[in-house]
Order: sequence, then structure tokens, then C-alpha cells
Amino acid sequence: MELGRPRIRKTILSRRPRENSVLLALAAVMGMLFVSMLCWKEGREMQLRLAAVSERVFVEGEYWRLTTALLVHADMRHFLSNSILFVLFAYLLFGYYGFWIFPVAGFLLGSVVNYLALLTYQPQNISLVGASGMVYLMVGFWLTMYMLVERRLSVKRRILHGLGVGLIVLMPTAFDHAVSYRSHFLGVVVGIAFALLYFHVRKDWIRSAEEVDFSEVWQDAEVDSGDYVS
Repeated sequence: MELGRPRIRKTILSRRPRENSVLLALAAVMGMLFVSMLCWKEGREMQLRLAAVSERVFVEGEYWRLTTALLVHADMRHFLSNSILFVLFAYLLFGYYGFWIFPVAGFLLGSVVNYLALLTYQPQNISLVGASGMVYLMVGFWLTMYMLVERRLSVKRRILHGLGVGLIVLMPTAFDHAVSYRSHFLGVVVGIAFALLYFHVRKDWIRSAEEVDFSEVWQDAEVDSGDYVS
């Protein structure tokens, strides 16, 4: 009897997220809210002390501002626009990929996104605040990893799911001159690049979590024969 192509029944995304994933995500967003409220109370001067200001970063060498700027938001509307996606993807990234992906890599690469965004505005002296660049990075990382990891579905379906969710989540419904769409774009690019690198480094661990059934013939006509090549 000829053996059909193996069917992958489980991946690392089949399991439950890590314990305390919700608590960590909520703690992170509450930390951002605390810093933002402190700035709202103290006024614009306090906000500028923490913002990623081009002159302070590139001339004075105050690179820590690239990270503190992620915690500061202009107002409650600005905070709320970032917080929903931030909590959701903080939960997913910590829940499935662990502490080193979020919060560690999230905030470090979020700082890199701010740095790259400031570079694009040179020689203007621009101030950046808010976590939107990091949020877009988190979404880009998650969706790219989904398309690489979730081999229970065909390649076509993974791509359609990833692109569909990406368009829904990432496309702005309105344009605001005060929003740094460059940060959003750079966040997605850095997130995708980091996901490709992470997958390459951790591929053996990711594949080791798969549960493969060799006893069934895959009936889905959309399945790519290259789907199961490691």
C-alpha cells in the first residue's frame, strides 16, 4: 500500500499560550498608561524629556529616548489607538514565543524602529512618541511566523490568512498628519525581517513541536507538495 503524504496535526500554535500571558500583557500596557498619565499631568515639558527627539538622539547621544518614547502617548485617544493591538499581540508573542520575544525583543526592536524613523526625517528636528511602531513590528512578526509555522494549512491558505489579517489590522481607516506612518511601515518591515531570522535560528525547535500523522493521505487539493519539506 502506497503511503500518502504526512498530515501535520499539531504545531507550536496548537498548544495553549504560556501561563500568565494575559497578566504580562496587561502589566505592560498599564506601565505605558502610567508613564503617559504622568506626562499628561506634568505637561509637555515632561513629555519632551522622554520623547525621541532627533537633536537629542543624534547630537547629544541620548539613545535611551528611543525606548522611553515607546511608553509616552500624546493623549488618551492616542494611547487607546495603540493599546488594543498592543495587548493582543503582547499576549500572543509572550504566550507562544516567550519572554525574549516579548517584552525583550519587542522593546529593543521598537527602539530600533524609532531610530530608523528619525533618520528618515533628517535634517528636521522631529519628536516621536507612542508605541505604534512597536505594535506594527509585533503584528509583522506574528503574521510572518504564522505563515511559516502553521503547516496544518496549505501555503496558499496561510498566505491568504496572513495578508487578509494584515490588511484589516494594519491599514489605517483615516490619515492624520500627526501620525508617523513611516514608523508604522518600518515597524512592519523590521518585524518581518526579525521573524525570518528567528525562524531560521529556531527552526529545529519549531519543527520539533509538530505532531505528524503518516497514516492518512492528505485530501486537500490545495496542498503544495513542498509544504512538508524541512
